[in-house]
Amino acid sequence: MRMFRSVGAKLFILFFVSTFVSVLLVGLISYGKSQSIIEDKIKTVSQQTVKEATEKVALMLKQFEDMSLQFSTSRELQQQLDILFDASADPADLMNAKMTVQDTLNQIARTNTYIKSISLFNTGDENQTISSVSTGLTAIDRKAEWYTKAIGMKGTALWLPMIENGYTGLAKGNLFALTRVVNKFVIVFEIDAAMLTQTLESIHFSASSRMFLSDGQGTMLLSSRPEDVGKRFSVADESDDQLIVSELLKKTSWTLTGVAPLSELVAETKVIRNLTYIMCAIAAVVAIAIGYLILLYIGKPLLKIRNMLNEGAKGNLNARVKINRKDEIGEVADSFDRMMQQMNGLIEQTRTSAHKVLNTSSTLLHVSQNTATSSGEISTATGEIAEGSAQLASEADQVFHIVDSMNADLSNVVNATDEINVSSLDVKSASSEGKRFMEDVVQMTLDSESSIDLLVKRVTKLEDSTGEMQKVFGLMNKITKDSKILSLNAGIEAARSGQQSGGFKVIAKEMGLLSDQTHDSLNTVNLMTETIQDEISQTVKALKHALPLLQNQIQSVRTANAIFNKVFEKSEAFTLHVEQIKETVVRLESKQRHLNTSIGNVSSFSQQASATSEQVSALSTGQLQSSQEVVGIAKELESLSLSLQETLSGFSSRDKI
Repeated sequence: MRMFRSVGAKLFILFFVSTFVSVLLVGLISYGKSQSIIEDKIKTVSQQTVKEATEKVALMLKQFEDMSLQFSTSRELQQQLDILFDASADPADLMNAKMTVQDTLNQIARTNTYIKSISLFNTGDENQTISSVSTGLTAIDRKAEWYTKAIGMKGTALWLPMIENGYTGLAKGNLFALTRVVNKFVIVFEIDAAMLTQTLESIHFSASSRMFLSDGQGTMLLSSRPEDVGKRFSVADESDDQLIVSELLKKTSWTLTGVAPLSELVAETKVIRNLTYIMCAIAAVVAIAIGYLILLYIGKPLLKIRNMLNEGAKGNLNARVKINRKDEIGEVADSFDRMMQQMNGLIEQTRTSAHKVLNTSSTLLHVSQNTATSSGEISTATGEIAEGSAQLASEADQVFHIVDSMNADLSNVVNATDEINVSSLDVKSASSEGKRFMEDVVQMTLDSESSIDLLVKRVTKLEDSTGEMQKVFGLMNKITKDSKILSLNAGIEAARSGQQSGGFKVIAKEMGLLSDQTHDSLNTVNLMTETIQDEISQTVKALKHALPLLQNQIQSVRTANAIFNKVFEKSEAFTLHVEQIKETVVRLESKQRHLNTSIGNVSSFSQQASATSEQVSALSTGQLQSSQEVVGIAKELESLSLSLQETLSGFSSRDKI
């Protein structure tokens, strides 16, 4: 069954069937049309033949009618008949008239050999008769139907059907008769039916055709086949393949009918049918030969092209048809060979591009992982910076409160020195109180010194951390530049690959955008870090500048403590040094105000550094997420590259050994 699905087999079957059926249809249609035309022509000719035969018979019967009219048109014969049938006539005249009429009847009878007898019957006297074959009395049945009908027709000719031995009994054989009334007598012509039988037998439509003469009731009076005489004929009883033509005889109630089988009439058309069968056989042989040529020159090349297409579908790109023809099949084969050659080149190019994409995706994955690691480290570092900045702000706030308290103490010292001038009596008590107060001040100053030293160390450490951040940002800038270069290279490779790397173009574009966004984010973070570093540097400078003042203050406090210790010993020297102490305290108050301002600035800078570090931490977190997304894209790109290589491995682009 598979061979019937072939185009060549279908073309062969189509050509064979169309040719055979066309020839067969043309032959059968020609046969049917010719048969129909011949049938129509035969019907027309047969009808004309029957009509001519009817006219011939009518002409034959008319001569008998004309003979019968002589008895009414001949005056001499009328006179002789009047004498013959006159009972009062002279016997000699009667005998003479009888002989004359007898001779006339004999003469008329001799004019036609088919006339068997001519008889005259007196309508008024049944004993007065005369005949051409008998001189005696001729007795007839005057009550017969034909006689009564003849009398009733009053001179019109009446043809009587065939009957054995006639109507008068004067002749033998199958006879028919003509009768009519002439004056006072009835004339009867009895005619041999052989005359009409010969006419019927002379008409032949075919070998088994028949002609017959029937009366008004369909009873066959005469027939070319004697066994049919007396039978009734009905058109409904005949089969459809019978040709029936009939014609009514004039002046009679008889009908001449011809019946013939159509199969015999159109038998010659079978030559056309046989010729049609012969032509169908010849057409079948020619169609088979041409069909074989179609199979050879169309089906076989198409089968070869189909096999090569199946080879190409299996991945064999080296399949070639190699049909050297100049027609459409040759063009299809050449187009197939060129298509397979171009597909071979495209597969090789795609395989190379897939390998490059795989290498690029591996590099991108490695760089993205490094970027993600660096982003995590940056995020951790910025978190530590934010915590340090928060601690620095808290300690600066504490120092601020301490310095503010010192300002209040210095104000008290100024008031105390003023009170020293008012009352020296209270010096001892004030000195004692001053001693205790100065001990507290010394302790607080020492605490302030420790706090400032700690603040200086933390700020220094923060400055070092910002330096490390600068190094990390430098590394991230380098990674961003490498990513940018990588995206540019990927875009160049994508442009080289053409339409086969539409997805790779999108990835390269997204990598470029991500690299640009990362570069901008790093620039912003770097700028903020530089600002923080600058502010930290200024804070360090301020603290370094405040440290000597604080040390001087400590020294002054220690000096004041020593003085208060010697108050009891040197009360007189107290007054001399009061003004000096007052001036020192005023300068200390001024420096304390500067210190208070510097510590407030340190607190503000620490808060700003904390906020900036939080922003850097958020940006680092975003950078980390972006890096992780890039890692995911790189892994997906690597997976797609491997899948593409696996797909391309199904194509064979090298010659098979």
